[in-house]
Amino acid sequence: MQRKISQAALVSLIAAMLLSLAGVVAAHDDDTALTGTVISVNRDLNYISVRDDVTGKNFKIDTRGMNDRRSIDVWNLRAGDRVSATGAWSNNETFRADRVMAPAPRALNRIANGLTGTVESVNRDLNYITVRDQATGQSVKVDVRKMDTRRSVNVWQLRNGDSVTVNGKWTNNKHGNFRADFVNFGNYAPMTSGYSSPNVIIGTVESTSRDLNYFTVRDNATGQPVKVDVRDMDTRRSVNVWNLRTGDRITVNGSWADRDRFKAEMVGFGF
Repeated sequence: MQRKISQAALVSLIAAMLLSLAGVVAAHDDDTALTGTVISVNRDLNYISVRDDVTGKNFKIDTRGMNDRRSIDVWNLRAGDRVSATGAWSNNETFRADRVMAPAPRALNRIANGLTGTVESVNRDLNYITVRDQATGQSVKVDVRKMDTRRSVNVWQLRNGDSVTVNGKWTNNKHGNFRADFVNFGNYAPMTSGYSSPNVIIGTVESTSRDLNYFTVRDNATGQPVKVDVRDMDTRRSVNVWNLRTGDRITVNGSWADRDRFKAEMVGFGF
């Protein structure tokens, strides 16, 4: 009898360990992981602000439902630290974390395993786009069924010849398809802090004025506020500027209309 009880206890223990291990693996492999750089920590309001690796946008990570035992001590984090959070989106600005940890291997792999190329075709019926990989010159079928649409461009508005960057992973099939997590337009400006040229501004959003069709950005290079006129902006290739918030880091391509006003052609998130 004692032996049977011991065996039952051992089986229960092994099952518990396997479930625990599965939970760890799932947490690290979660496709919804948000990976980025810590901007600030607010213990009083139970959140940390992180700059997303993919979009360059700042998001709040709500830690109130976080599993403290399986997470790092978020209150010891400092600006510049790298983290991953698993959980779910509460809204367009807040990620509700169930775990916060060092950058998840799969999330980092997803960022590293990207391809950049030129759109060749779009097939909405079968949920894929075809991209010619600039590194190999080969056409790649990109499966967008599980793409995070909130953090990607609208792929059904892409046109042949558009330059895009796709983050995700290769599927294990004979056709060598690529499964997209995120699809964005290829970078069109250097992302170096402080970079400036007659046609590019990189800086931080200070305010927006939808009624007057402009927003104000503090130029990294000069430290001066600049009024950005968006009336002639290419909205298809730009972020929705009316969703910009104070503190967002952005890159603006365009030209100077006068000394204090910059006419935007494209607006994207900076890094």
